Amino acid sequence: MPESPTLEQEISQLEQTLAQKREILEQQKESGQIEQVPHQKEILREAIRERIQATPIPAAPAPQPQPPAETPSYLSEELQPKVQELINMAFEKSVDESIKTAKSTQNAALIDAFHDALVDEMYNYLIERKKIELLNK
Repeated sequence: MPESPTLEQEISQLEQTLAQKREILEQQKESGQIEQVPHQKEILREAIRERIQATPIPAAPAPQPQPPAETPSYLSEELQPKVQELINMAFEKSVDESIKTAKSTQNAALIDAFHDALVDEMYNYLIERKKIELLNK
């Protein structure tokens, strides 16, 4: 069984992906295909979304019931501890493992809330590491 990448390796891969996406977007802006390059957080959101979509869904228990529609998933008292557990797993073990765990629940609200939280956490982490700037140039 291949070894799971370390958090540093995953962060490095994510940084490379962000640089590649940003370069492509800069080229599209220069050629007039797009008006402006999206904010770095939006580029990060797209990169993580692609990673979540590319991760296969492991066998899982039956889907969990969704919270009532009037409560946004990220505010749900039921989801907050699960999302935090997944975020902790991402930083302590691996992003891929946390994504697989989230997807194995087959709970769309949990996966969506986890995606939003992971983007925020990774964005802040990359800013702290000075891998991206706080403001878009």
